[in-house]
Amino acid sequence: MSSIISDERPDPREDARIAGWRGGVISPHRGLRIMPHERGRQALSLMLGPVFALALSLAIGPLILPLWAAIERFWCARATPAVTVIRIRYALPWGSSLAVPVPDLNASGPSRAAWVTSAVLVGITLLLAMRLRRHHLPLSLALFTLVAVFVIGAAGFTPLLAPFPYVIPGYIQSMLLMGLTLMFMTPLMLMVIYYPLDFALGKKVALTLLALAWLAIALPCQFCLQAFVISGLGLIALPVLFLLFGLLLDIMGLVALYAWGMSWRLRHD
Repeated sequence: MSSIISDERPDPREDARIAGWRGGVISPHRGLRIMPHERGRQALSLMLGPVFALALSLAIGPLILPLWAAIERFWCARATPAVTVIRIRYALPWGSSLAVPVPDLNASGPSRAAWVTSAVLVGITLLLAMRLRRHHLPLSLALFTLVAVFVIGAAGFTPLLAPFPYVIPGYIQSMLLMGLTLMFMTPLMLMVIYYPLDFALGKKVALTLLALAWLAIALPCQFCLQAFVISGLGLIALPVLFLLFGLLLDIMGLVALYAWGMSWRLRHD
């Protein structure tokens, strides 16, 4: 007596889990596939993270900080030639220090006129957000977020939370130091989320260099601009710039570069 076992596999076009809205088959994303790999190549690519991090740490003093000073001097000379770039030393735990370049700008707390202007702008923004709430919900939520961040930051200048503890040079120095930390962490993060994937070694190096170049150029330009904006509008603008237009923008740029790198062709495609 014999039995026949038929291989009755469901038609992929009829499986709702993988069927597209036109009836086609949705192939799994490359991030969900098991990618072929060779242990030797994987070990070599995983060494890139520490190598880039070490090279970056050695380049901070002789290369990155002088580059940032030159970029800041370039923009200061075109915006306000009288503004100079000073270096504020930051002591490191192991005894050395970093001379962080910052524009020599200052700003004061909000005046009575600034409070009145801010109140009017907050009211207009809230009214606009409420009017847009039904048909333009994302924009409405963005405006509500902007108002909330501004109001919370402005509370630092009221008797409830005053005095406001930041000045422009110290703020710019802190943000650039955070940027250096982000640069140092970038190759280590790529070592975990990009290097193990089956891309050619040259593509892994290229994406790392692009990410580091983005941070090296964007950070001094971004915070030099913020220094001039705060100097013009007053310290009341600092919390909004910090929370919404600080390192969040640089991280978004890194995410965009990572997404681009994920679209590159695999070695075995």
